[in-house]
Amino acid sequence: MNNLDKNKAVVEKLIVDALPNNNVDFVKTVVTPETVTHRVGFADLYEATGDAIPQDGNFMEWMRDGWDVLHAALSDQKVEMKHMVAEDNKVIAQFHYNATHSGTFAGQAGDNKKITWDEFGIFIFNEEGKITEMWYYITELSAALQLGYKLK
Repeated sequence: MNNLDKNKAVVEKLIVDALPNNNVDFVKTVVTPETVTHRVGFADLYEATGDAIPQDGNFMEWMRDGWDVLHAALSDQKVEMKHMVAEDNKVIAQFHYNATHSGTFAGQAGDNKKITWDEFGIFIFNEEGKITEMWYYITELSAALQLGYKLK
């Protein structure tokens, strides 16, 4: 398996299996302790609702400080990988999330309804095959409407 295929396999396992199932042990094997995440998606929603989480920061710190809260609010996460493209040390992936709004998320109390959103990520790898930087973008307006927010 070449590096491009290995990197794509890492991203697929991370997104489809490890993150939805809270497999922190796997995450620690594929990201560096210094990995930076740029969470443009839900971080914007949090900021707009006054429940801000950092837009950018250390991914492992985010896992430690924010992941349990996110999992409690959006449980039963299922992810379907739609597309992946790899070039040089980067993988770009597009995936579809399904989750249950089971707890307070971005200021909206859980209602146990299913919500879905599309997301894409950019993952940058170092020479050792570990992720050093991630960017996430989601269909945030769609998710916000499903959470119960209304447009004016």
